Amino acid sequence: MTIMVLIVGLLLPWQGMASDTLAATPQGKHVLAYFTAFNASEQAFIDVHDQLMADSVLKKIPREKRIEMFTRMRGDFGTMTIEKVARASAKEIAVVVLTKDGAEGTFTFQFEEAAPFKIASIGIDVRG
Repeated sequence: MTIMVLIVGLLLPWQGMASDTLAATPQGKHVLAYFTAFNASEQAFIDVHDQLMADSVLKKIPREKRIEMFTRMRGDFGTMTIEKVARASAKEIAVVVLTKDGAEGTFTFQFEEAAPFKIASIGIDVRG
């Protein structure tokens, strides 16, 4: 029990710093919204996808496939916590996340170049 409290206590500062850093830009807010929706529910995730993903992405991946993707990812990863921002620019943000099983992974978001800076692609590399 003490070890778990210590681990959670060590992770919370990273979560706060990552959230503060991400909240400073429209692109970062999109990343936060993505994980908040993913951790909330299938409907929230699909709604955020509809709002934040580039039209080109939405045309390539029909709603049914996005639901399947959510179900598979949720089963594999459970809820995810942003551990830190690995790198950030106007075109790309990479965040390190922890999954339900304690596996660490990197989600790399590519953005359109013009406002509202919709998400053009997401690369996922989860280890563990």
